[in-house]
Amino acid sequence: MNNEKTLTIKRLVIFLVISFLPFIILMPILWNIYGEPIYTSQKENVAVVVYMLGVFGMMIPSCAHLITRLVTKEGFKNTYLGVHFKGKEGYWAASIVVKLIEGWAGLFLLWTVFLKDLSFGEAFQHFGMKDIGAYLLQLASSIIIFFPAFGEEWGWRGYMMPKLLELMPKPAAIVVGGIIWGLWHAPLTIAGHNFGTDYSGYPFVGILMMCLFCVMMNCFLTLVTEKTRSIYPASFIHMINNNLSVGILLMNFGSEAAIQKTDGINNIESFFVLTSASMVTAIISFILFMKKDKTETVSI
Repeated sequence: MNNEKTLTIKRLVIFLVISFLPFIILMPILWNIYGEPIYTSQKENVAVVVYMLGVFGMMIPSCAHLITRLVTKEGFKNTYLGVHFKGKEGYWAASIVVKLIEGWAGLFLLWTVFLKDLSFGEAFQHFGMKDIGAYLLQLASSIIIFFPAFGEEWGWRGYMMPKLLELMPKPAAIVVGGIIWGLWHAPLTIAGHNFGTDYSGYPFVGILMMCLFCVMMNCFLTLVTEKTRSIYPASFIHMINNNLSVGILLMNFGSEAAIQKTDGINNIESFFVLTSASMVTAIISFILFMKKDKTETVSI
């Protein structure tokens, strides 16, 4: 193993240790304070704690990125902080449009699989101007989520993935990077994030599902990051994924009957249905990522 590869591994390990430690330390402390998984707790003020945990927790990978560069004297070349539009406009557009389409596709799949005893009109009664306005306002307010989304992306796609792509072939890097990202969420998943705690195989099935979803997301996020040589498109994708999910669309447009029915759906059971559109995006992204782009620039 040459010195350059050894140094890359060292930097990657330092980055991952710094990224993983805060949640590994903090989540058991919060569990002890609240006496139960924090994401399923109904106790007073827990919502504020969860919100703060989400906002500041998402900044951890960027902090790890910055600290690793400083500690290892790597410098600040190849930071993916530039903005490059020429010839890559399609990827910038996709960073906004694709996840919006996925959200609506997920809502349709939710209806066809879990709400089929209701007509579409009975399931989704709220499509007036007020409701469309609420959706547009939600879209506009997503910019607030951009900053914590950037916090994750500059770490995972801006630092981890370039290192993995140096060390292994593209397919392996995509899968390994997605699994690492999914395992980073494991303390949150154990605390009930995304899937709750009331499912068979808790928490291992939830951790597995999160790793699978992160591999799918990693395909798209790495594609746009590497093609644009910029971290901002991935941050837009992450932002919209977190702020305009199927659940939010359901709350905006779903009828009371539809919302009541979906409350009884097991989160693990609904996972494969609601992520079907993400799977399609992942497959297309993987194919595009594997294709050689002769026009791709190397300036960052």
